[in-house]
Amino acid sequence: MQKLLNPQDDECLRKAIERGDETFTLVGQDRSSPRTICFWIMENIETAPPQKLIAALNDAIRMTRTPNRKNAD
Repeated sequence: MQKLLNPQDDECLRKAIERGDETFTLVGQDRSSPRTICFWIMENIETAPPQKLIAALNDAIRMTRTPNRKNAD
């Protein structure tokens, strides 16, 4: 169940790199990833575009279905 980057994701990452922003990658296997995304949604619910919030929630839900989930090493 792999999700490849879509053009919007790629554009977002490219802009972050150009600005010199720090980035952090979440993986579905890490049990805390969906909760981390939900926290981001909660913190940005009043300012982020609805479609971005919905996409993030869908990613979090999809991550809960990742096989062999575990706590971070």
